[in-house]
Amino acid sequence: MSNLRTAIGICAFNEENNISSLLQNLVSFKQNLPKDCRILVVCSGCTDGTTNVVSKFQVNDKRIQVIVEQTRNGKANALNKIFSEVKDSADVLVLVNADAFPEPGSINKIVSKLETSDAGVVFARPVPFESKDGVCSRIVKVIWRLHHFISLNQSPKLSGELCAIRTVCLKPIPDEIATDEPYIELVVRQQGYPIGYLPDAVVRIRCPTNISDLVKQRKRIWIGHMQLKQATGFIVSTSSIRNILQASAELRLSEVFYAFLGGVLEVAAYSKAKLDYRKAIPYMWEPIKSTKISIRA
Repeated sequence: MSNLRTAIGICAFNEENNISSLLQNLVSFKQNLPKDCRILVVCSGCTDGTTNVVSKFQVNDKRIQVIVEQTRNGKANALNKIFSEVKDSADVLVLVNADAFPEPGSINKIVSKLETSDAGVVFARPVPFESKDGVCSRIVKVIWRLHHFISLNQSPKLSGELCAIRTVCLKPIPDEIATDEPYIELVVRQQGYPIGYLPDAVVRIRCPTNISDLVKQRKRIWIGHMQLKQATGFIVSTSSIRNILQASAELRLSEVFYAFLGGVLEVAAYSKAKLDYRKAIPYMWEPIKSTKISIRA
């Protein structure tokens, strides 16, 4: 176990169906977290039972701290609250999505990797939950396989599903930023720290289960990348056609067809993003409904 003072941050908006599984995972022996590890959950404008669920866990485990925002002000605002809470009291901040599920030992793995390397942030490998083998599910699996190969062989593209960040690297995120992960990656790189990827640490994630939701999700990702590129010139590694083609060579033959379908959907999402980008950029996204259905971990 690492000697670094560690805190965990979770941003939650209407995650009643999923937050219990995550918190149970974090406080159980499976993760073996330090006894002094704070777990901060920002419940942002929740209109369901998320806050009540977290509060019940807090009664039995004093490491859990609930921060309630009566009004939803966007993820950047919620993250900034967490940053300010841990900046001076922890060496490492672990961020985990409220609907994700770290596999046993994954948190200690990324924190230990941060301790033994010069990286400013280390992230785990996101792997979709097993689901029915429909077309959308197969496309999603290929997308995340490509993300894995690009991060492993070309240049790591930070994934915020589960990552550990040195608190010295934390900088406030502007409220108008549409996607926080690439902005955090940019800030870490600007401070001279490399991005670390640890595929042996795995976090299970919920993904769209229908084509409509998948295109909607990919569109908003593209909008965030376009915004950051225009503002700073920064381009994430997974946006590079060259990187994608190189990573595609690693795919199994059975995945090529779904990679092609994914490419068609990506073009559609990119085109929609180009049109919407001319309008006001939202800093609060509507949840992708099919990713919020509870899945047995």
